[in-house]
Parts: sequence; structure tokens; C-alpha cells
Amino acid sequence: MLRSVVRLLCSELSAQLRRLSDPTAAEALLQRTDRKITHGEFSSLVGVYVRARQPLAAEKVLQRIANAGCRPTVVDVSAVSGAFVLERQAHRALELFGLFGFAGAKAERGPAAAVPPDNHHADSRATFHSLVRCFGEAGQPAEAVKVLQAMQREGLRPRVDTYNLVIDACAQSGDCDSAVDVFNQMQRLRVQPDAVTFNCVIHALSSAGRTDEIMEAFHVMLRLAVVPDVVTYNSMIDAFAKTNQPDKATEVFHLMQQQGIRPNEVTCNSLINAFAQANQPGKAAEVFQLMQQQGIR
Repeated sequence: MLRSVVRLLCSELSAQLRRLSDPTAAEALLQRTDRKITHGEFSSLVGVYVRARQPLAAEKVLQRIANAGCRPTVVDVSAVSGAFVLERQAHRALELFGLFGFAGAKAERGPAAAVPPDNHHADSRATFHSLVRCFGEAGQPAEAVKVLQAMQREGLRPRVDTYNLVIDACAQSGDCDSAVDVFNQMQRLRVQPDAVTFNCVIHALSSAGRTDEIMEAFHVMLRLAVVPDVVTYNSMIDAFAKTNQPDKATEVFHLMQQQGIRPNEVTCNSLINAFAQANQPGKAAEVFQLMQQQGIR
């Protein structure tokens, strides 16, 4: 009977904490209790600091959980890491996973859990995705790859858009080998790529001057029934234009027309550059005339 009463009181206190967004009020509420703070209540306090955009204070609550002889759950760590990501502190967020999270924390069913267990993987996957995006935007593709690897070690299956962010980060930094490695990993794990995936891979290959592999990637795209878009064709045409292969650029342009994809200004400018570099002004003029006929500006 007494145990049931204590459990009810803990549940009520956790519910009160989850309604608060003022850390001072939350701490005062905890101080008024004359018993040991439960893991569930600490988890609710983590949420208060996260909502208040105070990740450093939320991290200290994780340490309080550890000092109380408990292990922070994946949800606790994901919440605090997500707060660091929002503050553009991706490195600190990643360090947290090593200190508290995926090096030892686990998502458990029971009163310690802050949200239903079915949400654990979704929350953690979303946080990892945010970390990948943050590292990509910061121009740190190697760190983005590390996050992807950490997800896989914990049995979390990355979504295709997470893979896309990593491939794009590698492509933007000129690390073509890593971009291709991540793409090959997707194929081994049977993660279905989309048009964005292939556009990022083709961009990486183009930047590295590996034009022979571009058509290979394109044929894989078609084999997997992924529909190329205007970005796909433009990237291929631009790659062949920059490597003085106007015939290849023209071939891709004809494929584009056969598929009913309308060229845009980027398409035509790339073709004009291809013919100009190959000293074929007549064909460059034909493309310019096409632009005018189709109203491309």
C-alpha cells in the first residue's frame, strides 16, 4: 500500500515538472519533497532545462542522475544533445553520447523512462540526424560520418535523408571517396536511395573529375527505378562540359529530352560552356537559340 502511494506521488511530481518551463520553479518543487528524487523525476527536470534552452544545465542533471547511481536513458541523452544542436554546439552534443549515451545508457521500460519506449529510437534517430546536418553545414564531413557510424553501432537504421546529408557533406568538401563509400554502404544495407542521393553522388564524382563513373551511377539509378530530375541531368551535363566532353554532354541532353524533362537556364548554360570550350561556336549558338525559343531566361 505504501509503495503504491509513493509511486503515485512520484508520478504526480513528474507530471507537474513536465508542465513547467521555468527551471527555478522546477528546482524549488523538487526541493520541497522529503524523499529521494527518482530517475523519472530527474528525466522530467531534464525536459524543463531543455525547454528553457539551457543545455549546460540539462547536462548537469544527467550527471546528477549518474551520481544517484542510475544511468541516463537514451531519451535523456537525446533530449540534451538535441538542445546542444539547437545552440549550434554539435561537438558537445556528440561528446554527450560518448559520456552518457550510447557508450552505456539504455532505453528501458519502466518509471525511469520519460516517454513511451516506442519513441526511444525515433527520438534518438532524429537527434543523430540533427547532428549530421550540423556537421555538414559546418563543413566537417568526417564528423558526420562518425555520427552515422555511431548510429549503426547502436542498431539504429539511418533514414535515406540522413545518408543524403552525409553524402552531400562529403561532396561539398571534395571528399569523393567518402561520398562513394557511404553510398556503397547504403546499397549493402539495402537502404533505397532516392534522386537526392544520386544527385549528391554525381556532384561528388563531378567535382573529382571522375566522369567515367557518372554514367555508371546513372545506370544504377535507372536500375533501381529512381527517377532522375532536372538536377540530375544538369549535374551530368556540367560534369562533361567541365572535362571538355561536349558529345557526352549532348548525349545526356538528348536523354533528358526523351524523358520529358524540360531544360532550364542551368542546362543551357552548361551546354553552351561545353561547346565553347570545344571551340564549337555554331553549336553553342544553337543552344542559345533553343533557350530563346523555349523562353528560358
